[in-house]
Amino acid sequence: MRRRAQLLLIAVTMVTLLAIPAAASAHVEIVSSSPEAGDNLDTAPTEVVVTFNEELDPDLSTFTVTDADDNEVGSGEVDLTVADRNVLLGEVSISDPGVYTVSYSVAGVDGHPIEGTFSFGFNTEDAIPEPTGGEEEEGPDTALPFQPGSPLPLVGVVLIGLAAVLGLRRLALR
Repeated sequence: MRRRAQLLLIAVTMVTLLAIPAAASAHVEIVSSSPEAGDNLDTAPTEVVVTFNEELDPDLSTFTVTDADDNEVGSGEVDLTVADRNVLLGEVSISDPGVYTVSYSVAGVDGHPIEGTFSFGFNTEDAIPEPTGGEEEEGPDTALPFQPGSPLPLVGVVLIGLAAVLGLRRLALR
């Protein structure tokens, strides 16, 4: 019975170690925004809210809102009142009809920077552009050194398994 419990513990440990790199390799993505990308509003918004799927680094995460002439009409930063720290919030001052673009630059707590834009309209007849970006910027990779197909997890499992077997043999010899 004791041996079965030890083998179960080893199996659980191996599965856990294999799951860690997959969880650590996720990156920040927009979940929702208000106004939403592509909206053409009848009433001018007074704030912009952008919600992401992961916690944001407050020092590396902001947005600006500009009009069609590239004049800044608002900006935002991480809303520290939200427990998950995954929301950018900022006031905007919009009075003229037209297309407005939200340009964001964020980084999750994993350090990977993401940039993108989305646009909305206020009483406009102009075309509203599609969102752009939202992908990882080029730069140094600070995530775990795991790539799909990498032998690193397998090597780790083999080493842990070998250590477990040697430990069990040593216990059995006592």
